[in-house]
Amino acid sequence: MLKIRQVKHLASALSTTPAEMAAVLKSPADFYEELELRDPSRPDKPRIVVNVTGALRALQSKLYRRILLPKLSQSAHSHGGVSGRSIKTNVEPHLGSKFVFKTDIANFYPSIHFRRVYKLFVEDFECSPDVASVCTKISTYRHHLALGLICSPMLADQVLRRVDRRIGGACAGLGLVYTRYVDDVAISGPFNIETSGLPRLVEDILAKDGFKANADKHLFGSLAEDLSITSLREVRGHLDVRREYLDELERQIDDAASLARDGEFIGPYFTSEQILGRVRFVCWVNPGRRRSLISRFRTVKWKKARKVAKRRGYEVTRKTLTKLPRREEPS
Repeated sequence: MLKIRQVKHLASALSTTPAEMAAVLKSPADFYEELELRDPSRPDKPRIVVNVTGALRALQSKLYRRILLPKLSQSAHSHGGVSGRSIKTNVEPHLGSKFVFKTDIANFYPSIHFRRVYKLFVEDFECSPDVASVCTKISTYRHHLALGLICSPMLADQVLRRVDRRIGGACAGLGLVYTRYVDDVAISGPFNIETSGLPRLVEDILAKDGFKANADKHLFGSLAEDLSITSLREVRGHLDVRREYLDELERQIDDAASLARDGEFIGPYFTSEQILGRVRFVCWVNPGRRRSLISRFRTVKWKKARKVAKRRGYEVTRKTLTKLPRREEPS
């Protein structure tokens, strides 16, 4: 636990003074901007990301790296934003399970209100009310956790520890596997979970802690047949990327090869670095695909493809971040 009892001790740990912290936290809106993230592969689903700048960003970074990260242990069931864990470790425990149920927590970060964060610092971290108030102001945006804040994944994980214990305990008693990747919940086992009553139990457990399961995103199936967890599936007992992802990557490589020959090009246009990044991702997930994918990638004459793309006027397709107009702070 943190057990920080005086604001001056918190300030010292953050290499600042109480007066300097107070000055920054008096007008936090001066250090925030909202960005709209658009992914060309999901044009209908823009995401709002909060970017923090200046002195407030420094406070958040130091709070995370110097205080939270060294002293807090994260949930055994959590794999998102946890050092040494990843989407692979999130899926590996489910390999071999016949049935899978997955869902997500609706409106995840915004549903973790600043009062809950304050309570976390006071009751779980054993900080004084004054220290808890300062830490809460440093780590929240518009009175809640937000995507883009460095402390959000760890604090959200701490808030969900009780949920994880209850869902994990229920699953262990039934011989099921439970993992969570930020707000994505996955449960698997040897019997049909859809008809077991467990999805309703998960909803009830989340509701008792102030969360809501996204019932519209309840999915049931098999990793080895028709379902993926955090975009990964099972193929002959091993992890692999989704079939659709692999098919599209191979199409992009073939498309680039055709472009290099000044032939037909479907697009969109990606650089060799972008496509190589996707190749490496697939090889990381499933090393068995490395030889064939790398060989396929190397057959493309990338310099020629780039020259033809430039002559044809193709623009590189990238994710974009657009700064949004500043909103007034809620009272």
